[in-house]
Amino acid sequence: MRNTYIKEMIDVWKRQKRNWKIIAIRQVFNRFFNEIVRSYSNIYITLLGASPVDLGIVNSFTGISNALISVPLGWFQDRYSIRKIFIMGIGLLAIVPIIYATASSWQIIIPAMVLAALARKEGSCLIICNISLDNEDRLTAKSICEGIGRIPALLAPITAAYIISVSGGMNVNGLRPIFWIQFIASFIMFLFILTQLKEIERPQLHRGYDKKSEGFFNSFRDIFRKGVKLKRWVLFSSISSFLMMMMRAFRYNYAFEIKHADQYMIGLLATASVLLQIFMYTPIGKLSDKIGRKKILYILIPLVWISNLLYVFSPSNEILLIAAFLNGFQLISMVVQNAMTAELIPPEYMGRWIGLLGLFIGLIDIPAPIIGGLIWENIGPEFIFIIPIIIDILIRLPLLYTMPETVMRARQS
Repeated sequence: MRNTYIKEMIDVWKRQKRNWKIIAIRQVFNRFFNEIVRSYSNIYITLLGASPVDLGIVNSFTGISNALISVPLGWFQDRYSIRKIFIMGIGLLAIVPIIYATASSWQIIIPAMVLAALARKEGSCLIICNISLDNEDRLTAKSICEGIGRIPALLAPITAAYIISVSGGMNVNGLRPIFWIQFIASFIMFLFILTQLKEIERPQLHRGYDKKSEGFFNSFRDIFRKGVKLKRWVLFSSISSFLMMMMRAFRYNYAFEIKHADQYMIGLLATASVLLQIFMYTPIGKLSDKIGRKKILYILIPLVWISNLLYVFSPSNEILLIAAFLNGFQLISMVVQNAMTAELIPPEYMGRWIGLLGLFIGLIDIPAPIIGGLIWENIGPEFIFIIPIIIDILIRLPLLYTMPETVMRARQS
């Protein structure tokens, strides 16, 4: 059985286009160095003097940037070189760690947040994956990248904890070196993509359609007519992003300030989440390609609830680690959700659809971390993780029930 499983994964890898493989390789290394800083970046902002509401304000600039760039970027991606746009994005992304490493106050992180959001949109592999992968292979292929490809990232949080320890501990100067390391790695990965990535192949558009002559606003006219229940999916995706942004901004700060976790415990929490993703991405991806996206989301969302409750009520570090382990299901559910997003509309509209969705998500992401900060200061830090459960039950799951199953639809078409 193991040999059959490995052979199937190899066959799926071989079926994919070269550009997707180059992007997947880059993602493996990029993920490792992102994991080095991810668990500590919001703690770093707090150590620079930010209050919970200040931290929320800093993180809200991600939503502002996403809202500003999503629609025009989607229009450009459907008309011009995806390769050039992608390379520009990862080039700009390499600048962000320098701003973090040299910051003298939390306010200086704001331009880094703006630049990071803009660069991640331009340097997102989502469009390349959505165009390059067939529906039947989509989540299995993504699970190879996101699951098996996360194995090196297991070492990143503990590596970061060691670097922080030898650099002075959990203080500003002790955290600065991890951002310098991320900068060096980002620059090397930029050179790799610049020399290896070729122009992205697109689906052929219908005869007589001139994508460059069509007006900006007119080009978005047919999106909701060509897609399937897109307005409901915009609402579902926006709420999902709001809840994730609100929790993500404070997750490791909660462990640091409320549960009194040190740098090594923070590293272990991040490792636990990555460990689950490594074990579960591929089987969940394969199962989702067989039985459908909605059924998988019905399973994953309650597992995230359990993670949140354990995180809040954990009496020991061991239970906190279990909560962090189960939290890996949240990121897996977002990958399943992204796959569903790509399958609701024809590929030739993909850039504009992702751009339009990004606009709504960006707008709702703006207040999310600020509201999280207000909840922390006025109601209680634990409610940042409890309120999303209530919203899921009352709003998100009923919305998901009204959506079609995209995999079955793709097989019938």
